[in-house]
Amino acid sequence: MPSSSINSPQDFTKIINSGRVVIIDFHADWSGWSQYSGQRFSDQSDTFKRIGVDFYRVNVDELDDIVMEADVRVVPTFMVFKDGKKVGYAEGVDTGNLHKLMGQHVAGWTALTSVVRKDVKTA
Repeated sequence: MPSSSINSPQDFTKIINSGRVVIIDFHADWSGWSQYSGQRFSDQSDTFKRIGVDFYRVNVDELDDIVMEADVRVVPTFMVFKDGKKVGYAEGVDTGNLHKLMGQHVAGWTALTSVVRKDVKTA
């Protein structure tokens, strides 16, 4: 299952306060970098759901209120939320920054990345 889209400020509030770790990809349809990173983001969402991480996407051109509240300045931007609070973010398409962010805020990330890398090598 690919990541889900957030469609309203009410959805955003409900999702970030869900009690789960939430990672949101703030993207734009016109951005080639957003399309590239968004596909990788969506492809990994099922894998990371196993360790209690939910992935969502926000189109920055459709939800100005959320973009302003989250202080998004660059697309793509990935943000981690826990208990309604932003605890980290990574700007740009560098997947190394996203992996570092995940390692800082997601329990079980290190063990899971070895499984993901093994899957990628054998594919």
